[in-house]
Amino acid sequence: MYIVVYRLTNLLNDSQYDSATMHICRKLLEIVADLEQLSIDQVAAKCNVSKSTLSKFVKNLGFENYKDFRENAVREKEDSLYTGNAGLEMEKYIEKYRMDNFLKLLSKDVEEFMSGIDLQQVRRLVKAIYEAPRVAAFGMVYSETVAMDFVYQMAELRKTVETRIHDIRQEEYLKKADADTLVVIFSNTGQYIYKNGMKTTNSSRSFVGKTKAKKALITSNKAALREPYIDYPVLFSFTSVVQNQIFMERLIINVIVDEYKSYRRRVEWELNS
Repeated sequence: MYIVVYRLTNLLNDSQYDSATMHICRKLLEIVADLEQLSIDQVAAKCNVSKSTLSKFVKNLGFENYKDFRENAVREKEDSLYTGNAGLEMEKYIEKYRMDNFLKLLSKDVEEFMSGIDLQQVRRLVKAIYEAPRVAAFGMVYSETVAMDFVYQMAELRKTVETRIHDIRQEEYLKKADADTLVVIFSNTGQYIYKNGMKTTNSSRSFVGKTKAKKALITSNKAALREPYIDYPVLFSFTSVVQNQIFMERLIINVIVDEYKSYRRRVEWELNS
């Protein structure tokens, strides 16, 4: 999934039922694969809005103008889900080798994960989470759903962790965050921190490195963890070429939550003894 569909989907799911915004999102998602052949007037007509309304809509979506919006949609078309040419490697594997073989492979990946996780890295991060006045957790697409799970699990432990589903809101947060903030980034590939990650045409993600917030990166990309601005690196691994990070990242948050419980009990015991 790429940024055009990502932003449209998030806005659609955050819109009031039967609102104008919802209708525009639905129509654009229906025709996104055909934008290369459509002028702004044609697209506006299909959305049943004026050209000026469509222009304002795509600007609010985070694009410079309609041309920028269209260029991103066209550029992404061949590799995205728009035409059904791409999908999760996990889904392709299951389709080709069937579910029973996938489960065997997943079992091996879980074993690799458990034997390879560095608990010292996790414990450093847990201490930082406990002590930080403000904590946020971010990711893109599937990793953002992991961040959301983490937010809810930490809420049950009376630790407030924030998140923002929209990538634009994440960027705004990072630009405003101060040194008392810790941002936990879930990114299997590490592309969240790079300018060639999910992005609009000719844009940069340099704001990740420039934020004043402390940064934790949870990833399987060893090179990304060597970036000097990553304060709390946490590396995980799995054996296969199948992208099982959806499961691995959820294992990670459960490891973090379990270690957080232990750390909090220890601190509270010391305070009360």
